[in-house]
Amino acid sequence: MARSTLGELLSPDGAAELPWLAERLDAVADALLLGVDMVHEPSLSPDADADAGGVGIDPTIAAIMLAHHTRRVGLVVAAVVQRDHPYNVARRLASIDHASGGRAGLLIGVEDHRAAAGSPWTRANPVVAAADAVTVIRALWRSFPVDAIVADRESGVFAESHRIVAVDHRGAFDIAGPLQVPWSPQIWPPVLAWSAGTAEPALAQIADVVVGPETTQAVLHQVGSLAELRRLLRTAAEPERSPGNPIPLRTRFGLAPADPPTEGRQAFPDPAHSTDEEDKVVLHAR
Repeated sequence: MARSTLGELLSPDGAAELPWLAERLDAVADALLLGVDMVHEPSLSPDADADAGGVGIDPTIAAIMLAHHTRRVGLVVAAVVQRDHPYNVARRLASIDHASGGRAGLLIGVEDHRAAAGSPWTRANPVVAAADAVTVIRALWRSFPVDAIVADRESGVFAESHRIVAVDHRGAFDIAGPLQVPWSPQIWPPVLAWSAGTAEPALAQIADVVVGPETTQAVLHQVGSLAELRRLLRTAAEPERSPGNPIPLRTRFGLAPADPPTEGRQAFPDPAHSTDEEDKVVLHAR
């Protein structure tokens, strides 16, 4: 769905139908690609408002709303590092993965034609920048072990901060420091790249999944309007899936669970190895 369709879906009229739409989406779809116009300019549906091309909802906001109303369908958020810094992309996707119970994914784009030309973040070639962003996003996702948060009231220790690692990345983007969000349920949400016949090799090689009109691994339905989504869901088979627990999106895509080791420079000193008693107290308090 393009951003304009997401705007319809989360409008007052569309929101009134969300419970029904969410139930059907959970039953018939493995994943929703949100904001696909950021990576591919879809053809307009006959029902689409020609004046609505530039109006829509940010796919991150749509994913958070849909995470609340759905239980099973994957939520793949399109992002273009021409406008969104990799650190912010990593933080938002990890948050959506937490909110959805491990159903988040990232659809990485090269250039959003509706955004201002150029990038405020890097002067690198856009394709090189997008591929480099995926590398650093994955590193950030694994920088903060979720079990480092111990929340021990008796000792007063909230987190074993010495287990958090800094990401010292130098490339199209330079990043030093850990992510603020602990490991999400999938640790590494799947990364998708869009192919319209000729995939960018740099992105196709680094992505977990390549999707597009020419791919055979997935059946794609391009939804150009809320009316088209209604029709598609009405003609689909009746829901048969039980609500059940969320299925990680990596599992839906046939990807192995991600359990990467935590490696890198220690972001914070270990109080147990400090020789300064005053430092020990300050670090312990933090």
